[in-house]
Amino acid sequence: MKSASEKGRYIYRTHGVCPPEIHFHVQEGRLTEVRFVGGGCPGNAELVSRLLKGLPVEEVMELLPGIDCRNDTSCADQLLRALSAAKGGSLSPSQSFDVRQDVKPRKRIALIGELGGRLDVLQRLVADISSKNVETSYCLGNLTGRSAENKDLLEFLRKRDMVAIQGDMDRSYSEGSEPEGFPSMEQKERDYLFTLPQVLSFQVEDRGGIAFFGEYVQALPGYSDFDPFALEINMVCSMTQFFGDETVFPALEAMVPHFKAQIVLFSQPKKWGQWMVGDAHFISVGPGTSGGELCWGLLEGNGDKIHFKTMQVQD
Repeated sequence: MKSASEKGRYIYRTHGVCPPEIHFHVQEGRLTEVRFVGGGCPGNAELVSRLLKGLPVEEVMELLPGIDCRNDTSCADQLLRALSAAKGGSLSPSQSFDVRQDVKPRKRIALIGELGGRLDVLQRLVADISSKNVETSYCLGNLTGRSAENKDLLEFLRKRDMVAIQGDMDRSYSEGSEPEGFPSMEQKERDYLFTLPQVLSFQVEDRGGIAFFGEYVQALPGYSDFDPFALEINMVCSMTQFFGDETVFPALEAMVPHFKAQIVLFSQPKKWGQWMVGDAHFISVGPGTSGGELCWGLLEGNGDKIHFKTMQVQD
């Protein structure tokens, strides 16, 4: 197994069982966390996770053989295969954050900011966007919030297969650590949020871009400055304090040539904004609704130029 100084976060894609993925962490030869994601019996899965947490990996592997459920396998058997693959080196540790890629170059993209569980807001935004000839829409974090509509909003997104990334509130819900007093959520919804990427990679014509929510990504276990797009994330969050400190712009401009992305979208400040530093476009994505107004962002390419504007939904 990897040493404590190395990343030990693994994702194993299962075969023949209900949960499609097993996520687990190994540190100093011990199983520090295991989670069966996306299906099966959540109660049994949580019990197993609690019982195995902290045990030496070798001891866990001795407990798992000979347990069948269906298709000549079981969750226990799949966990054994996952641990064996990690130990043998055929399963590599995952990055601290998940990067998903929209592989198709785009010309017109709709940007949807923080929704806070407001299904009515999302529906009105989608209706307005559908009349503006955009190719795709990105929901850029904090889909959920203090709302009784969280479940219905996530179902709306799933049914339409809408592209979305995880915000800090979504992360809290996925881990069962949402603030006290917030509406509860079923395991199915928590698993959906857990599997959302933290970073989206995309392309506007020939310009590469990334989207992420904010600084919680830097606090994920195993975060490394050598992860893909970590430079862009660090510059936005730490160096510029989400573009609240313009005195560092010259230093930022010196770093831009080292970026992998020429368009950087982020959502934590909860306000709309745009900056051009060097050859890079930085865009702060505001909330879906603010002060009674509904807004979304239009990002488009026109030859060698990138344009952005905030679109207000008219009543």
